[in-house]
Amino acid sequence: MSFQNMLDVIPKELQSDIIEMDTFLKSLRPLKFKRTVDKRKINYVSSDYGVSYAILPLDTDPAQHFGWYYLNDKVTKTWYRKTDYLIETLEAIEGNDQQSAQRIFDGINECKICKGKPCSAISYVYKGVEKLACYGRVVIRLESDDFDDTKNFFRQLNLLVESKSE
Repeated sequence: MSFQNMLDVIPKELQSDIIEMDTFLKSLRPLKFKRTVDKRKINYVSSDYGVSYAILPLDTDPAQHFGWYYLNDKVTKTWYRKTDYLIETLEAIEGNDQQSAQRIFDGINECKICKGKPCSAISYVYKGVEKLACYGRVVIRLESDDFDDTKNFFRQLNLLVESKSE
């Protein structure tokens, strides 16, 4: 499915937010997001930093997901992540917008019943609160304010990786 075909089947009120997010993500450097679209989601991947973002507008509970994904080392047969700057990014956001940082942390997809072997939950501690995030994912609704939080997150993450590469 193409990006335009996906837009054609989603509610009109979401289309402009998604188009704006698409333009924003594709403009970020050094993150360099690449977009793909399938039957149920629009996915963005920054392979240099191992972070992904997905918009799932057709699910029964429409949402956006982001986080750092796992890679498998075929030689050692171990799973690893290239990076994981969630807490550092939240701390940077906190300086500008404490409520946004808290909403993002609250959006962590908490591990309830693990089916992975080994467990894929990632422990994050923010402001003294620990959460086990299933696959290290953050799940946020698809409302205009939520898109603002997501943009804030990726803007700060982009600044963070830019400063680390200097």
